[in-house]
Amino acid sequence: MLIHLAGRPAVQAQDRQWSAHAALNVPFLTTRELFLLKYVDPLLADQYLHLAPGQRAAFLAAAVDPLPLSQAQLQNASSPADIDTIEWFASPDDICRAFAGLQQLAAQPALAPLGPILSANNSGLGLDPAQWPTIWFKGGSEPGVLTLGYLATDSKGQTFVVVAMLSNPAAALSPSAELGLLALVQGAFELLR
Repeated sequence: MLIHLAGRPAVQAQDRQWSAHAALNVPFLTTRELFLLKYVDPLLADQYLHLAPGQRAAFLAAAVDPLPLSQAQLQNASSPADIDTIEWFASPDDICRAFAGLQQLAAQPALAPLGPILSANNSGLGLDPAQWPTIWFKGGSEPGVLTLGYLATDSKGQTFVVVAMLSNPAAALSPSAELGLLALVQGAFELLR
């Protein structure tokens, strides 16, 4: 929805400000486009990947966007697909810059709703609200990929970002992977107390 509201060029421009890997995100895919590329037909992804980045947006508009989401092969959605080539690429540093940028934007009165939106779900982090009154979460997952990103401000007003990423291009991650990664994030915040 954000891409459609702000426009892909605006999203890509913001990505260039926050990410050292922005060139890998051109064009910046919608969730729908990513899902259709990965799970409709492997040939569709191959065609996309063989195009120059400058040709990919036109391909999305002509060949991917018209497809109904119902064509996605859900039985194929249990194995990693193109996680090293069709994705949203960001390093932990990029995610830290994005959180810092969002925190600055949220300080503007017109954008103050960013804080409550990003704190609506903390993905079970379980930090003591008296010690950590503000917790923002943004994660992402698909078969073979798991990212947990948190910005938390402590009761002293100090802000920290912890990002944990895990990927396996050959196999889906086990159900315990998220619990293990979450435990690592919790441990990192415990070290910051």
